[in-house]
Amino acid sequence: MELIGPWLAQPANDARRRTFPLDDLDENGWTKLPVPGQWRFTKEFADENGPLLYRTRFNAPAPTGQQRSWLEIGGIFSQGDIWLDGSYLQATEGYFFSHHIEITDALKTKNEHLLAIEVTSPPQAPAGQQRTLTGTTQQNGNPGGIWQPISIRQTGPISLLQQRIICTDANPTVATLAIRVVVDADQPQLAVFHTTILGIDHRHQQPLAAGQNTVEWSIRIPHPPLWWPHELGDQPLHQITLAVTDQHGTPSDQTTRHIGFRSVRMHHRQWRINDQTVFLRGANLGPLSDDLTAITEKQAQQVVNKALEANLNMLRLAGHIAHPALYAACDQAGLLLWQDMPLHGEYHRSIRSQATHQAREMINLLGHHPSIIVWCAHDTPDAPDPAKAAPRLLDHQKPTWSRAVLDRSIRREIQRKDPSRPALSQSGTLPNLANHQEANSHLWFGWHDGQATDLGPYLDHRPGAGRFVSAFGSQSVPDQLTPDKTTWPALDPTQLNTNNDQQLDVLLRRFPPESFTDPTAWVTATQLHQAHLLKTQIEALRRRKYRPVGGFTFDQLLATEPSTSSSILDHQGQPKPAYAAVTAACLPTLVMADPLQATYRRDQTLTTNITVVHDGPQPLGLARITAQLKFADQTHTSIWEGHIDADQAIHIGQIAQKLTGPPGTIELKLQLTTDQLTTTNHYQSNITP
Repeated sequence: MELIGPWLAQPANDARRRTFPLDDLDENGWTKLPVPGQWRFTKEFADENGPLLYRTRFNAPAPTGQQRSWLEIGGIFSQGDIWLDGSYLQATEGYFFSHHIEITDALKTKNEHLLAIEVTSPPQAPAGQQRTLTGTTQQNGNPGGIWQPISIRQTGPISLLQQRIICTDANPTVATLAIRVVVDADQPQLAVFHTTILGIDHRHQQPLAAGQNTVEWSIRIPHPPLWWPHELGDQPLHQITLAVTDQHGTPSDQTTRHIGFRSVRMHHRQWRINDQTVFLRGANLGPLSDDLTAITEKQAQQVVNKALEANLNMLRLAGHIAHPALYAACDQAGLLLWQDMPLHGEYHRSIRSQATHQAREMINLLGHHPSIIVWCAHDTPDAPDPAKAAPRLLDHQKPTWSRAVLDRSIRREIQRKDPSRPALSQSGTLPNLANHQEANSHLWFGWHDGQATDLGPYLDHRPGAGRFVSAFGSQSVPDQLTPDKTTWPALDPTQLNTNNDQQLDVLLRRFPPESFTDPTAWVTATQLHQAHLLKTQIEALRRRKYRPVGGFTFDQLLATEPSTSSSILDHQGQPKPAYAAVTAACLPTLVMADPLQATYRRDQTLTTNITVVHDGPQPLGLARITAQLKFADQTHTSIWEGHIDADQAIHIGQIAQKLTGPPGTIELKLQLTTDQLTTTNHYQSNITP
């Protein structure tokens, strides 16, 4: 039974805290507030940082016989203190998982009840002082509130409080599921746990003590239909029903999940799904909306479709736990997920225990989703330097409390609870003596410093930094924020709607407004630079496939509000020019050239290497590659033929051509043709006098 209100709210103060849980409180002056909802998106509390006091009255039938009643708090952002009928029940912390509180005795005393909750959502604290695990969900404001339903659930004498279902291994012969439940028994007794999947009922008996018990067992599924990423196969999902009965077979409680059978392995940043190597082409994704309660299944599906249409096969959920609808959509579509804990930046040392607790809750909540292929404890623990494209290697050799203590503690906890997937300590760390295998880099060539083409030489010099690049890109201004023409080039920075002053400084340093004749040209320049950078750097990473690059996630897919950001889709889901560039650069089969220089001198020799990358699981067979170089009134054509094997990047040949003739445009057109497909690519430069 969902408690639908009406809910009343008021900001907390010492006087209200003493009286708000009481039944006889005068409610005049209290404001109606939607639940689920977040107070930031209401007129009355838009500027509040909380805490807020919530009250609601409800009727509930008394439990009968051996029935037990549980208050289920679906999601409070981010801390709560719960009272029922004037009695304090429990504190909660953690925004993304539910909390269960038994209220059997309270419901037996009367039918009318008062639920009161103090909801606390501390604003983001300075670096090193943050004490709440909210990650990137607070970057655009404070989303405090009760954002998931609150309900009352009836069970028998044995109640399921937590479930963890993980596919630990799978192959065409057999799949293994590891199951862990926390149950609460009203008295010592023998329980029978039933797991039903693919029409097979597995039973596990366990004697229980009174109170909470942890029970673990595993089941084996013969000849399972395997779940695959969308490029490699189908995505069969199967409902698993988990039920508990007493020894006489009387039902007491049950729950259901959907699961897919697949195995995940990672070594030196090379990923294998069901023993098939996969090169990861991905994007970073923040919360789908600043208003968590407004996210719908349709919106989640649209984001997944946009990612697939851009030829991506993975999303990195950077610094947050996403809305449940996104995980379901990714499972169904075969879109892989990198799942971060909700940690971003530096935290106070007191959070270690709470962080490991929430890591366990993350696995309980999400472990059954086949689309999740890696856990990561901490997103960007070291603040990037906006003047440097890459951090100094020496800085990442020095241990910090976050990297050496907090992140490793979370990683160890994740590995203990889920050995089926890789677990990383953090993102944005260069290879170092303490963390050589886990390292994944954030590299901002062409944005913080240098040029887009500098990434390739950097990776040639430091190949370990390229095993996986989990953030790169540049920011651009969306069309909706084009500055006022009448005051140009004077610029009001607040109109650009960026929450990061350092990134705004980078934007204005790289694109000085006084260098452009009008604001439209300035906005266009930022967008075209972003498109060029992503094309150049994605191709650089794919050219080094497995040598040693195992994949990438650029920053980022989607903006949640009209803002200057690194997204390739604006807040309405409309593509910037970079979206088309990413779509072309992420084609599963791509022919490409080394980047051309921005300009060439007359009589200089243009030299570039031609590479074909093929991410498909089947060989292409005989392929014909044509390169057509045009400049002045000349056309030079080169042709190669050969066999392209599955899942490889192969050097095809080299073009070396002296540029004669008058100044003008240089065009290089590439085409790959097989019996199965035709794909093209295009590059442009200029001959200067």
